[in-house]
Amino acid sequence: MNAEVIAIGDELLIGQVTDTNSGYIARQLNRHGIELIRVTQVRDRAEEITAAVNESLSRVSVVLLTGGLGPTKDDITKTTLCEIFGGKLVYSEQTQASNDALFARQGKEMNELTRRQAMLPDVCTIIPNPIGTAPAMLFRRGEKILVSMPGVPFEMRNIMENSVIPIIDEMFPTRGHIIHTTKLISGFTESRLATYLSDYETALPSSLKLAYLPNMGIIRLRLTARGNDRAELTALMTRYSSELSELLSGHIVAEEDMTPGEALGKLLKTNGCTISTAESCTGGNVAARIVAVSGASEYYKGGIVSYDNNVKTAELGVSVQDLQTYGAVSDAVARSMARGAAGKFATDCAIATSGVAGPGGGSPEKPVGTVSISVYKKGEEITRTIKFPPSDREKNIERFTSTAITMMIELLMQKK
Repeated sequence: MNAEVIAIGDELLIGQVTDTNSGYIARQLNRHGIELIRVTQVRDRAEEITAAVNESLSRVSVVLLTGGLGPTKDDITKTTLCEIFGGKLVYSEQTQASNDALFARQGKEMNELTRRQAMLPDVCTIIPNPIGTAPAMLFRRGEKILVSMPGVPFEMRNIMENSVIPIIDEMFPTRGHIIHTTKLISGFTESRLATYLSDYETALPSSLKLAYLPNMGIIRLRLTARGNDRAELTALMTRYSSELSELLSGHIVAEEDMTPGEALGKLLKTNGCTISTAESCTGGNVAARIVAVSGASEYYKGGIVSYDNNVKTAELGVSVQDLQTYGAVSDAVARSMARGAAGKFATDCAIATSGVAGPGGGSPEKPVGTVSISVYKKGEEITRTIKFPPSDREKNIERFTSTAITMMIELLMQKK
């Protein structure tokens, strides 16, 4: 069964807000055997919403809308859906009571604009929103359904998980199944991995598909099974996933989908290692990635943001001579920073970064996008200076951070 998402809001089309809702919805649908075949973004314009809704309903059984359900004048989704489905706005005592209770719990007074949230189309089934003022709305067109949800992410997620998915399960009980397994792979480029797995991929049955998702030295290898018989798909997945694991022995960072930060944490715990960080250009982002993982206190001991060279020398033991001879962005300095962090925090491992994030500060020899990264593990080290293609400061910091974590994973994966 197929579905489409329509994300509504001028803020999406001008780049002021990033649409994270559609990605979340896609993952939820996929877990329940529903193929999301299209995501459409439209402005807060009645004619554009109408066209998108009618086009989507002509193609798929389930259409999910997000956004435009607030109480202000630019929130026109409710009135537009009334026109599309031939209804009118009527007062909902159920919604008003829910909103009164919500405001009472928060100790707030409700204004007249918020009271308008209880005006809802008389042709919809109201789906309560226990943590917000805008309920979701279910509309029907023949055997097809459209659900309009608020654009506030945490409200949408609550409604999606607790109401929309159960409704879809009840209304469309017979549909195909989708099963995924994901492995995180290191030590390959995408093209080299694809070549290595060519025979394996050719031998896959038609119900299985392999996908490659590279990101800064780590490749997410996703095996997907699609079909109507879940037991048969599970058996196929078990067989071919095991074969894949055997082929990639020694290169598998994790046998499940996770972030590089989570994978690093898992490897540190497996190896019984602790870690610290010394950051210049990444300004604490490497540390943030590490501590974002639940349980990081088991292995992360601390870090230093040594943005100034004086801090590098005073806190990490970087030599003034190395700074003068090679510069802050150099293998020698990054290596000293990593060693200094490991010593200062008494950790088995350490990550150090020093680079030019931009937009200023570059030179012909070390242009913006240049970074020196060193990772340390019990006397073993990997140190590299990398020149990334031109980009903005935010992107460079992201690249530097991801590469540093990937390099630490690489070192932890190395066999003695």
